[in-house]
Amino acid sequence: MNPLQKHVEKLFSGYPPTRQVRELKAEILSNLEAKAADLTAEGMEYAQAVEAAKANITSVEGLLEEQASYDISKYRTAMLQTALLYCLIAWIITIPMRLFRVAENLSLLLPLIALVLGLIYLSVRGAATGDAVKTSRFNHAAAALSRNLAWMIWGLFFLTMTMYTTALHMGSNIWFGRPLHLSGPYQFGVLAANYAWPLVTIIIPLLFSASLRLKIKYEAGSRHVD
Repeated sequence: MNPLQKHVEKLFSGYPPTRQVRELKAEILSNLEAKAADLTAEGMEYAQAVEAAKANITSVEGLLEEQASYDISKYRTAMLQTALLYCLIAWIITIPMRLFRVAENLSLLLPLIALVLGLIYLSVRGAATGDAVKTSRFNHAAAALSRNLAWMIWGLFFLTMTMYTTALHMGSNIWFGRPLHLSGPYQFGVLAANYAWPLVTIIIPLLFSASLRLKIKYEAGSRHVD
């Protein structure tokens, strides 16, 4: 990678790889290379020409629109498929927890959600066949903020539940400085399940991340491989 390519990559390091970003990167790189070539042709050393070209653009802020369009049909189908997969995985994880009477309601709810998502997925996929391309607009910054907030809220939830489980099962031992005693494998399983079940809810922030990723993937006019 030559110095101008590195400079352009640095300028766009904080932006998602959308079609608009890729096109603008290629245009700016082409302009910088042309500028450097002109300066070199005028007798300037190549290294100096590169630095002079780089000095012409030090930021791309304001050159990119915050709004972008994505293919609604492809996004919706992929999003439902992703949500269905996450629910099925979460359900499988909760099945052993029922042996210890932990997260029983969650273990019963997840397959129902998966069933509903599966039916909607089949309906949407069938209805989308042959339809004209429909697009919708989204804001990259707002979508990224929503994703980050989802992870922060989930992190606080998981930390709270971990502290609650510790206080409930080991609070008195910690308070009085007594060693933790588990009477057998079943009690250990109950404790482990209580610590583990909040991890299942990670599918929520994962779906926020998947939403942004899929909107970028199915951005209108971009090429992708299904």
